[in-house]
Amino acid sequence: MYVSEYLSHITKGEVKQLYVSDIGGTTPNTLQLANIAILISYLNEANLEVHKHFGLIQKELVLSNVTNNSIHSVPVDFLYAVSAEFNDGTEVAINNERTNFTDKVDYNVSLLFPSPFKILVKGTDVLKRDDISVVYVSIPPAITLTTQFIDLPQVYNEALYNYVAYKAHASLKGDMKEENNTYYLRYRESLKNIRLLGMTNSDNLDSNVKLTDRGFV
Repeated sequence: MYVSEYLSHITKGEVKQLYVSDIGGTTPNTLQLANIAILISYLNEANLEVHKHFGLIQKELVLSNVTNNSIHSVPVDFLYAVSAEFNDGTEVAINNERTNFTDKVDYNVSLLFPSPFKILVKGTDVLKRDDISVVYVSIPPAITLTTQFIDLPQVYNEALYNYVAYKAHASLKGDMKEENNTYYLRYRESLKNIRLLGMTNSDNLDSNVKLTDRGFV
């Protein structure tokens, strides 16, 4: 759906009673443009939250020339790692800090994340394999205009609307007993229902794009 369609639904429903619902028509004034910008920022946050929960966009990052304690950079769209494996398909652990020393060499290979946008390879591979493929969840593209398209299956719309409403109401009322908390609980319930009913949709998954890590060691 286009951003304009999301805004039309939200302003006629979940945030209708709030000042931010005034977004005008084809020629919005300065105040209405500000409200549109606010709602678009909430849409971006909601879209990101849905992608984090369901891993809707997954990509592949190839770490090359890995050695014990080598550090590799990750792309700016990196959210979290889903899986990792050597080039022969053998699984590599993620966030496993356990050690397996033999003759003072740790042979328990794992990927750690010591700081934002960095991967630390811990351990020495006994077979000397030096490429690791990492499948990670990617951040969705940010939106700024009402004419942009949000590539999100409509099965997630309810969760998106409830999260936007939660943010809009929370901006006015900080008390978690107020309306904003109601919408947050509805958002959580929407996520739960999507999982329970098996409605997750992978139609918008990116085909794995290899982003070979070159020169970051």
